Amino acid sequence: MNQKQQAEKGRSQRFIELDILRGFAILFMIILHLFWDLDYFGILSLNTNFYSLNIIVPVIFFLLVGICQAVNNNKYHDQPKKMYIRTIQRGLWILNLGMLFTLLTAVFLPDRPILFGVLHCIGCCMILSTLLLKFKSTNVILASLIIVSGLALGLFFTTENPNMVELAAGIHEPDIAAHTIDYFPILPWFGICLLGITLGNILYKDNKRRFPLPDLSKYKPTKLFSWLGQHSLAIYLIHQPIIAGCLTLVLMF
Repeated sequence: MNQKQQAEKGRSQRFIELDILRGFAILFMIILHLFWDLDYFGILSLNTNFYSLNIIVPVIFFLLVGICQAVNNNKYHDQPKKMYIRTIQRGLWILNLGMLFTLLTAVFLPDRPILFGVLHCIGCCMILSTLLLKFKSTNVILASLIIVSGLALGLFFTTENPNMVELAAGIHEPDIAAHTIDYFPILPWFGICLLGITLGNILYKDNKRRFPLPDLSKYKPTKLFSWLGQHSLAIYLIHQPIIAGCLTLVLMF
């Protein structure tokens, strides 16, 4: 095998544990959104204590965004320009999907549209991360500052009529949940992404797993979670219309 083939093999490698973790998160998210929809359609009252577990899902996703950024950076260490272009393109694609959700929710949920939701934030985090990937594990310092400042910003600085820049930064209405169904500002969530980059550079240094792990691919449940993780974006985009459509049909009949 020549050097070019070895490089391509390394770039095509997937770490199954990352797909499994992403698959778990997407399945947990679907379950939580099902309960939210059941409450929204008046079928079953929402257990708010249970739904508060929703924080687990975005934390996993944003950590994985950072970890995968670090892994991809290692894969393309010999072609940094290509890596930065691919990352920015991917970030813009996800950001555009977020804007599509803004338009759709403005039509179907005009009282609580998504103005700066999880897709907007992930897209921006991916683009911003290209400026900091070279700092590798030292990003933990900046990540800590961003998380602390973001939490403080959300607690102590609010406004009644925020513009999009303020919403993106983390300055919002005191009762933000009453104005939008999905809100993830860059501060503090970019900090979680940077923590993921730090973990990625530690756990997958030089594009190699730096911790022991048994062969998970031979277990059937892991194959399901891995498949979900590999198609998490597509599942995220279609799961709510499917759930809402099914519940609408149930109510009709």
